[in-house]
Amino acid sequence: MARIPRGVVDAHGRQAVVHDHEGALIALDLENGALLWSHGPSLRPCALHAGSVVALRINPSPTLMVVVLDAATGEDRWTSEPVDLPPWARCTLDDTRDFTLRTEESDDGVVLRWVARTWYRGGAAPSAGVLEESRRTAHGALKVGLTGPPLLEVLPAAEAEAEAWAGAGAEAEELPEKADADVPPPVPPAASSDQQSAVLDQSLVGDKRMELLLRPDSGAVVLRAADPRTGTLAWEVELDRATPRRAPRLRP
Repeated sequence: MARIPRGVVDAHGRQAVVHDHEGALIALDLENGALLWSHGPSLRPCALHAGSVVALRINPSPTLMVVVLDAATGEDRWTSEPVDLPPWARCTLDDTRDFTLRTEESDDGVVLRWVARTWYRGGAAPSAGVLEESRRTAHGALKVGLTGPPLLEVLPAAEAEAEAWAGAGAEAEELPEKADADVPPPVPPAASSDQQSAVLDQSLVGDKRMELLLRPDSGAVVLRAADPRTGTLAWEVELDRATPRRAPRLRP
């Protein structure tokens, strides 16, 4: 399954669903960057599969709620009952040290495998006992059926097989940095169209490199598609609105 910064891509690489900083979903045509629909906020896109968008509603309480939308229109199809997490767990819009999510697709739906973690957040160096007590990990898996009316099944721990996958928990110590073997080498400076923007994340989807960029001058975050060999820009979409500049203060 192809990856795109802040979102998911369909099996054909034609449509993506990404989120802004508030969790509002934005569906894009990957050929030209056209906006297809928007929906939200507080949603994390997990899969674009079988004509549906599967997302998690990010709640302030330690619960998971699965939301299924129509991929063509963004209309609500179904929302699950809340699935309780440990009281200390905190879901996030993107993978962090606190929460990591992986999606597996199959003919009849998707499986969402999650890992939640906590650790010592104090200032002074803790004792070994305090450090050990503060480290907690929980994991689980949710199966979302999509062949008929959406159905949610909480997989038992043995079937979830998250122990082996949770080896990714060690990698979470390095988040939010990401490694992607499909990402081509950076575009040479002479080919880059915007040297002042910081690349936050990138991935390869079909024949385009998708880049998530921060504009330092305005604070805007944009997603853009470029040719991975030449850096030629195909399209660009603003996900997080630019910070308006304040007028200079006049002296009395």
